This record gives sequence, structure tokens and C-alpha cells, in this order.
Amino acid sequence: MKTIVVATDLTPNSNKAAHFAARLARDHGAKLILVNSYRYWPSNPAEEVGDYLLSLEEMRDNHQLELDKLANLIRKEYGAGIVVEALTEEGYVIPTLQEVTKAQKADLLVMSPVGSAPHGAQIMGSVATEMVTQTNVPLLIVPPSQEYGPFKNAVLGIDLDLPPNAFVFDQVLRFAQNFGCVVNVISIHDRPEEPTIKKRAEHIRHLLATVPHTFTLQKGNEIYETLMEFSGSTKADLMMMIPQDHSWFWRIFNEGETERMARLTDLPLLVIVQEA
Repeated sequence: MKTIVVATDLTPNSNKAAHFAARLARDHGAKLILVNSYRYWPSNPAEEVGDYLLSLEEMRDNHQLELDKLANLIRKEYGAGIVVEALTEEGYVIPTLQEVTKAQKADLLVMSPVGSAPHGAQIMGSVATEMVTQTNVPLLIVPPSQEYGPFKNAVLGIDLDLPPNAFVFDQVLRFAQNFGCVVNVISIHDRPEEPTIKKRAEHIRHLLATVPHTFTLQKGNEIYETLMEFSGSTKADLMMMIPQDHSWFWRIFNEGETERMARLTDLPLLVIVQEA
């Protein structure tokens, strides 16, 4: 990895993810880019009530000042050798992160699943949950309860109803090799004995042949519960998932399994996508 982007809204929970990303960047010799996105409303009610900033320039400067403090703290705590940049951008969070990760040619985007309202995020989701389906680079979601440590056992949940994407699995291989971890693959299917499913399972075993891995094909349809139970049995310290494409209409009424995992899991979740 060469470049890691971490999004922070400057709350304690998201700054924990920034420290996690900083240690990851230090251990892999990667540049760390801190990104804070804010919105400026022209009809600012500052004349009436509250501690509102009066101008776009003042708002930007205030956010940049706080982000620079975080960057300096990271440099002090993890050594001057770590390269840290701090970018404050006006705009909506998701489009801003898409633009920054593309412009910076990021290898990884890191986010916290919660900002200032952790309980609401578990019920309703968060920006990180939405980012699961909109990220253009691999996304690592780090729960606030997680302390940094080398990843040793990863669980990779896959859907065998679709043919394996060789480009996405190349990303899985790259991360597994960078982290030096074992990949415990599990696919949960209600018809695991079908020839097509078995053939796709063999294909995945072939794609992962160069990294230590296990493969479990389990009958069932309770994805989240089975993945969490499997993670516990393998002593996993990292969850990997590959989000599936769905239509916008489907998403109005449904929640994808990767989004649900991002909302509920207490393990770091690495969302694998093909880089744009």
C-alpha cells in the first residue's frame, strides 16, 4: 500500500479510526491523508442565535485548524517518519471522498462506522454504511472499540450465486499478502450441493492458491449470524466482504448483507471492490 485516506468528522469516534489508520500506514510505509468534509449554508443563522461562523473562509479555516491538530498529534505519536497530509474540503461527504480517493490514487479508505451518534448508527446506519455501496477503492470500517494490531485471521464472506470476479479476488490476494494473514473463506448457501455452486467454490480455491486459506461451504440462509459465529470460531480479527450490485429500486426497500455487517459488526470490516 502506498496511500491510505481516512475520513474524519473530528469527533472522538472517527479520530480513533484515524489513529488506527495512522498505525496501519506506519507499518506499511504508506502516506496517510486525513480528510474532513463540511457544508457551508449561505443562509447562515449566525445573526440570530448560536456560535455559527460568518463566512465560508472562517468555516474552512476552523475545520483546517482542527484537522491540522489531529495531523500533528499523529506525527508526534507515531514518529516524524510518517507522511501525513490534512485536507479540508467543502461539500457532501460521499462525493468528496470519491473525488479525493480518485485524485490521490488511494489504495485504501478508512472510516469509523459511527461519529457523534453511535447508537443511531447501529439502528439507522451511517455515512460509512452508505459508503459500502459507493466507494471506488477498498474500504476499511473500524469500530471505535477496536485497538490496532496486526491482522492474523481474516474471514472472507462470499456469495456463490454469482461467478467469482477475478479482479476483485486479486484485491483480496493483495491485502492478504500485505497483512500476512490467513484467509478463512465461507460461503453460506441454501443449495451447496448444486454442481454450479461447487464449481465456483473450486474456482475460488484456485484463485486463492498463493495465500494460506481455508474454505467452508455451509448450508443455510442466515448470513450475518453465521458469519459472526464463524468469525468467533476462527478467532478472526478482520472481516472481508464483497458487496453485490443491486438496482437503486432494490436498495430502497432492502439492506445488503455487507451494509448490515458494516452497521452491526464489532470487527474491522474490509469491503473489497475493484479500484476505479
